[in-house]
Amino acid sequence: MRFHLQLTVLAAAAGCLVLGTGPASALSVDRSDETVTVNLTDTEARAIEELNLGPVLGALPPNFTPEAKQRLGESITEYAGRAAQAPGSTLSVVIDEPIAAPPGISVTVTR
Repeated sequence: MRFHLQLTVLAAAAGCLVLGTGPASALSVDRSDETVTVNLTDTEARAIEELNLGPVLGALPPNFTPEAKQRLGESITEYAGRAAQAPGSTLSVVIDEPIAAPPGISVTVTR
C-alpha cells in the first residue's frame, strides 16, 4: 500500500507541474492483469527530464536492489529525454504486477 501511495503522490505532483508549465496533461494509466502502464506526453517527459525526476522515480520500487534502482532511474532519464525531443511521442513506463513489488519495469518511447 505504501508503494501505491508514493506512486500516486508522485504522479499527482508531476501532473501539477506539467499542467502549470504547458498544455493540458494527457498522462494516462492503463491496467491489465499483468501490467500497469503509465503513458506520458512529450511535454510531460520534458518536465521529468528538466526536473531530473528519473532518479526519484527509479528509487520507488521497494524490492529493487540499489543498482537496479539506479539503472531504472537512468533509463527513465534517457527515455524522457528522447520523448522530449520528439513532438507527439509517448513515454511509457510498464510496471509488471504485482505493483507493490514488481518483478520488472520497462521504459519505452513511441511516436
